[in-house]
Amino acid sequence: MQTDRLRGVVVPETLKIVPAGSKGFSLVANRRFRSGEKVCFLAGEPVDADVSTPEAVQISDTQFIDTDHLVAEDFINHSCSPNTWLDIERRWFIALRDISRGEEITYHYLTTEWDMEVWGADFRCACGSPDCLGHIRGFKYLTRDEKLRIKPILSPLLREKCEV
Repeated sequence: MQTDRLRGVVVPETLKIVPAGSKGFSLVANRRFRSGEKVCFLAGEPVDADVSTPEAVQISDTQFIDTDHLVAEDFINHSCSPNTWLDIERRWFIALRDISRGEEITYHYLTTEWDMEVWGADFRCACGSPDCLGHIRGFKYLTRDEKLRIKPILSPLLREKCEV
């Protein structure tokens, strides 16, 4: 992503977008957040999968929450050991633990995405976590143990699909 694409992105004072090497850009904390605190609102409206962007968040088998412009939360990168989870029903990213000022805001994409391969959105993970899954393809591809590890923070869609 080019820097000029950041123009016009509205970012709350509590957050900022910074260059992040091979990731492009990242959303980072501009202040400390406490565990359980709201970090960033999920903007957008439900759209059909065939018109959604790669930054969209899956809410059903055929719909995603998306916007037609870049928003701050589009810069929340994936981590296999995230510091936020997405409460889709309330549309907020919530701190899973205390987050320090300057720390990258992350969430586990596989807590909302069923099958990223089908949409061509799968990727090699570079989160650096000791629990890194390597290839991020979708919740449906996880082992039983991997599913159990993230079960408490799953979206309603994935809770319904969860056979563990």
